Amino acid sequence: MEKRIFRSLTITSVAAVLLAVLLSLLAFHGFLMNENQETLRADCRMLREAVESSSLTPLEVLERMNGSLGHLRITLVEPDGSVAYDSGSDPEEMESHLLRPEVQEALELGWGEDQRTSDTLGESTIYCAARLEDGSVLRVSMVQEGLLATAAPLLPILCGIILALLCAGIVISSHTTRSILRPIAALAERLDGPAPEDCYDELAPFLRKIRGQQQMILRQMEELADDRGTIKAITDNMQEGLIIVSLQQTILSVNSSAVILLGARPRDYAGRGILALSQLPQLKQAVEDALDGRASAPVAKCGSRFCQLFANPVYLEKQLTGAIVLILDVTEREKAEKMRRDFSANVSHELKTPLTSISGFAEMIEAGMATGEDARDFARRITRESARLLALIDDIIRLSRLDEHIPTPMARLSVNTVCREVLASLEPVAQKRQVTLSLSGPEIWVRGNAGMITELVTNLCDNAIKYNHEGGSVSVETAEQPMSGTVTLAVRDTGIGIPSGSFQRVFERFYRVDKSRSKQTGGTGLGLSIAKHIVDCHGGRIAVESVLGEGSVFTVTLPAWREDAPSAPTSL
Repeated sequence: MEKRIFRSLTITSVAAVLLAVLLSLLAFHGFLMNENQETLRADCRMLREAVESSSLTPLEVLERMNGSLGHLRITLVEPDGSVAYDSGSDPEEMESHLLRPEVQEALELGWGEDQRTSDTLGESTIYCAARLEDGSVLRVSMVQEGLLATAAPLLPILCGIILALLCAGIVISSHTTRSILRPIAALAERLDGPAPEDCYDELAPFLRKIRGQQQMILRQMEELADDRGTIKAITDNMQEGLIIVSLQQTILSVNSSAVILLGARPRDYAGRGILALSQLPQLKQAVEDALDGRASAPVAKCGSRFCQLFANPVYLEKQLTGAIVLILDVTEREKAEKMRRDFSANVSHELKTPLTSISGFAEMIEAGMATGEDARDFARRITRESARLLALIDDIIRLSRLDEHIPTPMARLSVNTVCREVLASLEPVAQKRQVTLSLSGPEIWVRGNAGMITELVTNLCDNAIKYNHEGGSVSVETAEQPMSGTVTLAVRDTGIGIPSGSFQRVFERFYRVDKSRSKQTGGTGLGLSIAKHIVDCHGGRIAVESVLGEGSVFTVTLPAWREDAPSAPTSL
């Protein structure tokens, strides 16, 4: 606006200066023409008086005066129109002047005037003619200069004046522009307050309208800010990740959960491409599918997590406007699914092995291939495999019950009492393998289920006996941890030990460190998995330390009994 006003004022000032100069020249030229006309009249009268007052003939007077009036052209025309004298041309070569307007007017009225282009000189000329006493006509003429010729001597001065006026016009235009816009600028800075004193009255309606619209916009912005804050608070507190993408695959909004789940750096991703957030091919493909109008729900591995990406197109009045991606952490589901698959495969394998043996031995007996002592040996093998099969089924049933989290009654329980009973029940097995059993440590009490704690100690001690050397030992140690409010139960053996790479896997279902020895000892591969479930159900933790060939230590940490602890059944 400022440039437009300045340009308009400058053009106006330039036009005004040029027009003023042109009009001034025209006025000056007109004034000069009038002055020349008056001068020519005076010279004509003076010359007529000089001729008439002289005793000489008009021709003699004019010839004597030749050259004294050099700025004038003097012509003497006879009554018949012939030229008797002309100061600028040869009279004999000149045509008759009888029909010249000024000559006719002088012959008729005694005085005549005219202005035209001279046939002889070819220039604009003014004429004055006076009739003499003898009937002849005395004519005086003067060349009239044009506008450009008149202005030529003044051209340097005129250029200087025009330049000065143009500079002054530009300065005045700039000042005027600022003065015009100053009240508007002051008004723009004070839209919320009272109008400035020098404000234009014509702007008052606009000011009221603008203030009304401004108030409406401010209210709408506050409402939008509140809505956006509410939405941001909701999305930021979602455990699920949420990404909103435009048609150009730029991120419009992303919550912190999405950043965490995708393993991206915390930063502002608004306006950035989707690949700036994550370069997962599943995410890119899901967004492209959603922007093509197709919903998808792929599962992607994000670091140590598994995430399912629910991508859907977003429509507004049946027009595709973007895509929304919901990210769910399905790590536990994937682990559970993998565990289920592994469990099914392992159960099938573990059940198939004894059933195959039982079926083979039974077929041999049925076919009569085994008699006497062989038949009894086959029967013993069938019995052993059946017992192994029953133990495996029993362990599977126990794991299923633990997985179902069936409410189990809890009570104050002496761990040492349980350990003494378990060691007493395992004493025959230990003697058979020549393994020494021992219990040491203070009396410790926990809030637990007697049957489950008994099974926990039994599984740990049974494994310690089975995987021990002849002449080895198994020691059960109890301890209190007053600072942490826990108690510990450690089962230490001098057996074959566990490789360090298997410390975490020994608690997996059907995992065996030495599969050949497990089959010899009749293990199912579920004992430690059941033990870990029982510890988890009691809110504790279990750990293993071992040196291959020297022995292992399984340490169970459980919350100590508190007098204010509830005794109601707990879902395990």
